[in-house]
This record gives sequence, C-alpha cells and structure tokens, in this order.
Amino acid sequence: MLPLLLASLPFGCNPKVPLPAAAPPPATLVALQTAAVTSADKEVILRVVAGAEVRPCFEALLLRSPTSYGEVLVEFTIGPDGVVSAARSTFATLGDSEAEACVAAAVGAVPFPNRDTPITVLYPFLLLTERTPPEVARALRDRYGLLPEHERDPGSAPDDPPPPGVVVVW
Repeated sequence: MLPLLLASLPFGCNPKVPLPAAAPPPATLVALQTAAVTSADKEVILRVVAGAEVRPCFEALLLRSPTSYGEVLVEFTIGPDGVVSAARSTFATLGDSEAEACVAAAVGAVPFPNRDTPITVLYPFLLLTERTPPEVARALRDRYGLLPEHERDPGSAPDDPPPPGVVVVW
C-alpha cells in the first residue's frame, strides 16, 4: 500500500507550472532600413513607447482570463515623419490573438519624433501579475535581461548584438 501511495504523490500534490515557450526569433530576421542606431535612438524609443496605451489590452485580457501571463514581442517601423508605418506581434506567449493585436495597435498609434531615416524596432512587453508563477516571472525577466546581474543565469540574457538598423529594446 505504501509504494502505491508514494507513487501517486508526484502527480497530485505539486502540479508542474509550464515555463515560457522558446525565446523569440532573433533580431536578424528583421529587414534593415537604416545604417546606424545610436543610444539616443534607444532612449527616445524607450521614452515614447512607455506612453503607448498597452495596459488596457492586458487588463481586458485579465478580465477574460484572470490567470493569463506571457509576453508579446512587437515589431514596428518608425518612418522619417515619426509615424509608425507597420506594427505587428511577431512572437507571443499570451495565447490570445486579440490581446496581441491590441498591443501592436497601441504601439502603432504612438507618434515618434521625426528622424533622418526609417528604423525597425523589436520591443517586448511582459504581462506578469501577482498570479504569475514566480519561476515563470523570473524566467521571462531573465530572458529580456531585466534581472540584476547577480540573479541572472549564466548565458541566459540576449548576448548577440542586433544588426545595425534594428533596435532591440530589452
């Protein structure tokens, strides 16, 4: 009787939490549209994208599915006039196409400053709540280099620099 009881313990007491899917595709898949990217470009993009109204997308998803969590990697092109000419979700683990499209649309609606040439950007959005399993939240933060150096797993943060003309904002 005891061996039968012990054999059943791993299956019912501590269910496995699925870890995030494989990492998003590398930035090298994005078509290059300009010759150089500066740190000023990244700073401007970070500041402007922070104003995108993506929170309502996540909140609507949580109303439909309160235990949702994941990531959406949005690829968008900023034209010389500062208008986003294309914004789309290129990788997502949310499992909700409506939320993913909403995030891309929110980024597409943000006006950027004028620039000399177009630039293509990959920008990750993480949807994490207090209900997200801690090991999943840590794995996602680690994937995008959002953990302090002393907490990172060796070799886990993105190491390959993107090609010129593509800004990957982690």
